[in-house]
Amino acid sequence: MVTKAERDHFQTLFRRLDTDGDGEIAQVDLDHLVQTTLVRSGAAPGSERWRRITDLGNRLWDGLRAGLDTDQDGTVSAREFVTAYRRPEFLEQTVIPFETAVLEMSDEDGDGRVSVTEWLAWQQAKGVPVPDALREFTEIDADGDGYLGRDEYTRHLETQYKS
Repeated sequence: MVTKAERDHFQTLFRRLDTDGDGEIAQVDLDHLVQTTLVRSGAAPGSERWRRITDLGNRLWDGLRAGLDTDQDGTVSAREFVTAYRRPEFLEQTVIPFETAVLEMSDEDGDGRVSVTEWLAWQQAKGVPVPDALREFTEIDADGDGYLGRDEYTRHLETQYKS
């Protein structure tokens, strides 16, 4: 049984991925999110970074769609979405690597960590309001140094998705 907090969390994630707001996630929604994030990060089209994140976005779509599109309409409904995100292997093998790779894309200066400015640019590309993005940054920044590292972010994702 899904708790109210889980339902709220999944609904928020679903709305972020449903970029056109039609109530379903299609590959075009994930493509839009990925490409918007790449453009915002300044990644050059066709670069290794561009291809890597695009590939991870395609894997996320394939993972969402695989076995979940019960009516074979080429989209994932909110109910199908919750089902996918509740599978631990989907989270571990697809979602967390994808989100971590996108985080790394937001590291514009290549120093191996993400500043609050870089974080805000990434979150705005995803449509997250600034106050929400700042609150999340503070929650993730466990050591309080004002930067997010890969390990710190991965621990946050594991806690967020598996709690």
